Amino acid sequence: MSDINLPTGLRRVEDLWFPDADLIFRAEDTFFRLYGNFLGARSSVFRDMVAFPQPPVADGDSIDGIPIVRLHDSAAEVEVFLRAVFDSSFFMPPPAPVDFATVIGVLRLAHKYDVRYLFRRALSHLDSLHPTDLPVFLETASIFAKHHVHYPPGIVTDLIVLRVASEVGAIWILPTAYYNVCTYTIPEMLAAGEPWRTLGPHEQQICLTFYPEMIRAMASIHGYLNFIPQESCLSTQSCAVTVSEARGVMLNGIADSWGSDSLSELPFDGLCSQCSSIAQDPHAAAQEQFWDPG
Repeated sequence: MSDINLPTGLRRVEDLWFPDADLIFRAEDTFFRLYGNFLGARSSVFRDMVAFPQPPVADGDSIDGIPIVRLHDSAAEVEVFLRAVFDSSFFMPPPAPVDFATVIGVLRLAHKYDVRYLFRRALSHLDSLHPTDLPVFLETASIFAKHHVHYPPGIVTDLIVLRVASEVGAIWILPTAYYNVCTYTIPEMLAAGEPWRTLGPHEQQICLTFYPEMIRAMASIHGYLNFIPQESCLSTQSCAVTVSEARGVMLNGIADSWGSDSLSELPFDGLCSQCSSIAQDPHAAAQEQFWDPG
């Protein structure tokens, strides 16, 4: 009978449940009934699955005589992935608005089940938040809050990006992913719970090793503070206060916006025009050196 009632605690996704379809998935406690040929046309993994007859199963492991295929993925990720496969308007290319969790779910499962066009699309969303060019990276940071990917701020999100980029082989994303994680403190990393524990030992070691390097880089990138105020300063007291506050940020590591963010911008509007002009070139050069040591 296709109009089934599932036991309490189990659910089916109504718009991903086609009564006459020939393939039934279960992810955690969620069920999907789908057309095998449709999936097979988009995924080599599903194509192989439907090409070989499933072995006989007990009654509890089938519905309408169709074997239930268990997917060892989260139900939430399976749902957004399958919606992206079956509904072309659900997961559009950038700059269409999209939730971060949807990008990650589609990226992971499109990679796992070899749905290449969705994999490329999900990567394009993630790429837009993790540029490889420094000027674009600095610009992205300034428009982060209104980016088309609804990206929840915090270390948990950045740890998920790091883990998933490593998992799917998106190695060009890793430098900015590691950088973003290391703008938090080591206690914050360790307190992040499951996202931190899902990193491999090698990834954890890179974070713990890179973090003090970022702290040291702050002194180099903001080394121009040692030469301000200049003799030609137009507002010695104001510039001296700005420099003192900036040094306090670096030494104490308690700034609201700086922390260990080595590439953070000095508020040049706190300096007079003379000091600002002198500071900007060495600041930019040190940023470039940190970003690409050559």
